[in-house]
Amino acid sequence: MAKRKPTTDAVEIIHRHFFEGKPERLAELEEARANDVVARKILALRNEAGLTQGQLGKLIGTTASVICRLEDADYEGHSLAMLTRIATA
Repeated sequence: MAKRKPTTDAVEIIHRHFFEGKPERLAELEEARANDVVARKILALRNEAGLTQGQLGKLIGTTASVICRLEDADYEGHSLAMLTRIATA
């Protein structure tokens, strides 16, 4: 087995320690990245449209608190149906 080149790059160290050779952890990381992209996109599009969370909620038949959760990257309840309603609005 070849020895790894030493590094002081914190991101590389974290990757080696937590993700390298751990496909389940890499899958979790990719899911977290996808959730972040969705949350940021909802927020950006809502702001671009000049809507509050409450206004967007009313447009799609839900509440501001649901929109707030959807804009939170840690929220894991993104459903395709809800995202389609938001995209339509």
